Amino acid sequence: MKEGKPIEVRRGSGRGRVLGAFVIGATAGSALALLFAPASGRVTRKRIGLKLRAIQRDTVRHLGQTTRLLARKADTLREAATKKLSNAREWVVEHVANGHPRRPVHHHA
Repeated sequence: MKEGKPIEVRRGSGRGRVLGAFVIGATAGSALALLFAPASGRVTRKRIGLKLRAIQRDTVRHLGQTTRLLARKADTLREAATKKLSNAREWVVEHVANGHPRRPVHHHA
């Protein structure tokens, strides 16, 4: 059995947090601009509705992208775990099932 490299797990670079902060800031800025803009109530409500729908579309799109990314990462981890399990099974068959003596157990006082 070959010894494989350890699985490297990387955390995100914080892009999701930056994107979230950007979306929140843009939303707040847009809302304030609309509220203080000299427009009628009907026009302002229409603008707010349009802006909220755009934010909803963007959020759904980003959620879909994140879901696909997480699914790919889960597949990669599943494949790595399956390979490690297979290697462990092979080792057991080679070393234990074929009558190899067990390593002595050292008892610590």
